[in-house]
Amino acid sequence: MSRIAIRPCLTLLIPVLLLVYCGAQQEAASPWQTQAGEFVQSILARAGTPSAITVNFDNASAISSADYDALKKILLTDFRNSGVRLVKAELSQAQVQITFSENWQSYVWVANIRQASGNQVVIKKVARPQKSSSTRTPTLTLRRNLVWQQEAPILDLFNDGKSLIILESEQIAAYANDNGQWRPRQTLAISHERSSPRDLRGRLQVNGSQITAFLPGTLCSGSISPPALQCRTSDDPWQVDQNLAAFFSPARNFFTGVLAGHSAGETVPAFFSGAAIEKGDLRQWVFAGTDGRARLYISNLATPVSTVSDWGSNIAAVQSSCGTGWQVLITFPNDLTHADAVQAMEFQNHEAVSVSSSTELSGPVLAFWPGETPQTANAVVQSLATNKYEAWNFTVACNP
Repeated sequence: MSRIAIRPCLTLLIPVLLLVYCGAQQEAASPWQTQAGEFVQSILARAGTPSAITVNFDNASAISSADYDALKKILLTDFRNSGVRLVKAELSQAQVQITFSENWQSYVWVANIRQASGNQVVIKKVARPQKSSSTRTPTLTLRRNLVWQQEAPILDLFNDGKSLIILESEQIAAYANDNGQWRPRQTLAISHERSSPRDLRGRLQVNGSQITAFLPGTLCSGSISPPALQCRTSDDPWQVDQNLAAFFSPARNFFTGVLAGHSAGETVPAFFSGAAIEKGDLRQWVFAGTDGRARLYISNLATPVSTVSDWGSNIAAVQSSCGTGWQVLITFPNDLTHADAVQAMEFQNHEAVSVSSSTELSGPVLAFWPGETPQTANAVVQSLATNKYEAWNFTVACNP
């Protein structure tokens, strides 16, 4: 008798449990659910709770097409669940244009509301969902060495163990190694015909005793021995690394995106730093864009094969005998008031994968350039404790 009584109860209970389970699964699979609900309520409140609206979407962020489609469905469902009818524009009381954008810190959702009474805007910042990935054991170790520190800003440096050459805003200073101590050797003044941008950057190239310094709107060339340096107004492209040259904005602090050298005639979005990697016949490029996105290109520069939104603006590539043979050293998207960190990354199946632990630094990274060999990279850090400018050399070593 109890069996007969339980069976109808189970029959009624199972669909309910399935609905609860499916709802929980849907919510767990939608990291946007809470933010989307809040966004919809803010839109409706700002629009005066219309009964009929039309909604259009645009994606200006780096979220995947799958996330984009899922997010649109969640928002449209939230509108319907709020009692709002989704209709054509001519029948609506409000036209809502939703744009998914982002900055270096978070996603930014923007809703432009058009009504007969006027236009209104709702903006919501949304934290990036934590990526679920398996724990990876670092395959290599990031090694660093403090080369030099000083009070004046450092733009770039060259260090081959025998000579240390520092590029500053107004001079190039050369030092010689004297039993492990750097002793002053030469100082060459830099002349500017143009005023320098506030966030000045520079690039130094050394070939034997010959030196070339790139600054915004200025090119200097000369030698350490005999000491000589001539500077002239120039918009010549900068040599970013041995395989990449690009034009630098003379009044700003970034590359315009117009490439030169081996990639002459090609154009990519404006970027702060970049690297070109050649593996046999395969060519790869990575650019840290001014929009907060790092882009990977393979074989050609027509369309990026991968986009990353959680890197800093300074990156550099190094060659090693580990992993894929080349690693991209990245910084993190902090501002100048926070200490930075450096981590080695590789691209596996077009996905950025960390291959080292992050190395904490004493302050923000102000510059990150290729080093004297393909195996090294040089970083300039401003210490938050001493306010001095530090020159660091980075290499990678394979873990046993």
